[in-house]
This record gives sequence, C-alpha cells and structure tokens, in this order.
Amino acid sequence: MQPLPKKLIVLTIAVLLSGCNEGTDSVPQITTKAATEVIKQEPAPEAGNAATAPAASQKATLDDPDVVVIVNGSPITKSMYAIFHQQWRQARQGTKGDTPQEQMAILNELVNAMLIVQDAETQGFDKKPEVAELLNLLRMRALAEMSIANYVQQQPISSDELKELYDKRYGDRPQQEFKARHILLASEEDAKAVIKELDGGADFAELAKAKSTGPSASQGGELGWFDSTQMVKPFAEAVMAMENGTHSTAPVKTQFGWHVIFREDAREISPPDLGEVRDTLMNERRRELVMSYLTELRKKADIQIRPPAQKADDTNTAAPAD
Repeated sequence: MQPLPKKLIVLTIAVLLSGCNEGTDSVPQITTKAATEVIKQEPAPEAGNAATAPAASQKATLDDPDVVVIVNGSPITKSMYAIFHQQWRQARQGTKGDTPQEQMAILNELVNAMLIVQDAETQGFDKKPEVAELLNLLRMRALAEMSIANYVQQQPISSDELKELYDKRYGDRPQQEFKARHILLASEEDAKAVIKELDGGADFAELAKAKSTGPSASQGGELGWFDSTQMVKPFAEAVMAMENGTHSTAPVKTQFGWHVIFREDAREISPPDLGEVRDTLMNERRRELVMSYLTELRKKADIQIRPPAQKADDTNTAAPAD
C-alpha cells in the first residue's frame, strides 16, 4: 500500500479530530474532576520541571494536580492542554476557548488524538521511516517557531520606533485617490481601435465588457478607488495626468498588456491614525526582525545545496525577470 502524503496525513488528522468532536455521543466523556482542573486555568508548569508529567515508573492518576485526562493509562497534562489550547484558538480566530463547553471540546479533541496515536503505535506506524521523517520535520518547526518568538520578544518595539515606522509608511503616501475603469487588450493596434470607438461616442463600460481581456471586464472595467502606489507605474502616471471624465488618448503599455483608461473621479485622502494601523506596523516590524535574524544566521552558516536534477530535454534555462 502506498504511504499517504505527509500534508494529507496532517490535514486528515485535523479534520478527524475536529469532526469527531461535533457531538457528545461519539466521543469519550471526560471525568468531572479532570474538566474542573482545566477550567481553573492554573498556569502550566515550566519546561524542564519534573512535575510536568508523572514519572514513567509511576502509574498516572488524577490525584496528580498536573494530570487532566488519562487515556488507557497515558496522561494528558496541563502543559499539553495549554499548548493545544493555544493552537485551537489560532485555528478558530476570535474564539477564546475559555467557556466550560469549549474547554470540554478541547479535551475531547486531545483524547481523540491520544486514542489515534495509541492505535497507530499498536500497528507499528511509529517504527516506519516516513513517520520518523515527519516527526523530525515537526520537531524542526516547533523549535524554529520557539526560537523566532524568543528573538522577537527580546527586541521590543518602542513607541518612538513605531512612530518612525508610521511616518515612513504614511508620511510620503500620495494624498489623492482615483476612481477609474480600464480596457485591457493584447496589442497596441487593438487599443488604438478601442480609442477610436470611444472618440466616436461609444460607451466605455460596454466596450470593456465586450473587448477587455482583464478580470474586471464583466464589471465594465471597474477598478474602484486606489492610490498611485497600488498600480504599476505606467498605469498610475497615466491616470494622474488625466482629467476626470476623460479617457486616455493613447494606449498605455504595462507588463500586463495594453490599456485604455477612463478616469471617473479623484479625491483627497487623509492618512489613517496611528492607532488604526498599529497592529499592521507591528507585524511588519516583526517580519523585518525575523528576516534580519535569518540573514545573520545564514551569514554564519555553511550551506551546501545539491542542484535539482536537470531533465534531458531541458536545455534552456529561463532568465529571471528583472
């Protein structure tokens, strides 16, 4: 039997664990004592603490304050619950997982996972090379996420730095937005022919629906409101040079093809308040920190890469785009 692809394995497990928890009749019921211990939300033991899980030589019992569930003799601890709880919340954005019902759902998902793991071990899946490889990749991911989080945490972003990021991001931003339509065509000749029809009084939106090759054709070429930074340079420059209510008198060439543009309107805009974009700026800065972290690691690393095998009929290599 062919082994399942790793992505399919992970996705299948996620679907099963979530789906099996839909009704209470099909999942094992957690004891009241275990549920109560978790609902108290006591802090999980620190990593490396011997009390995190019962010793291998000792039988797990619910008398251990760090054990919340026991499945066929195997304990699920508070620290395991805390990590799973965090992942559960991330998978369900906007859900805190703090109600008794949600906590019971999380516990049941953990029980389902433990049962599946125990059955997999019984079948010897844990001895298979592909499983060992997958576990190694999961270990790498966990360590990488932990290291990145630690690096970012050690470099807090100050209010002054945030204000500097805001000024850099929005200080030079164009203070005007435009509303326009366009007709995308394959050749300059086609674009000139469309301009000639427009000069003769043809309706722009109807021509866009009939002749544009762009995704906005069905909407009559409607692009909505945008500022110049959101469009490629030749297109943006053409729109800024036009008057409201006019169409371009010459085709505009971009990497997407030839455009005929109709500028409908323009308006002055104000930059957003710092509070509105605070989270966005913080995330951008964190991404910069992670890239800096990776750059420094790569500078010090000895990296050797085996080039991909070239196919026999692949004699030409495309040059990278500028």
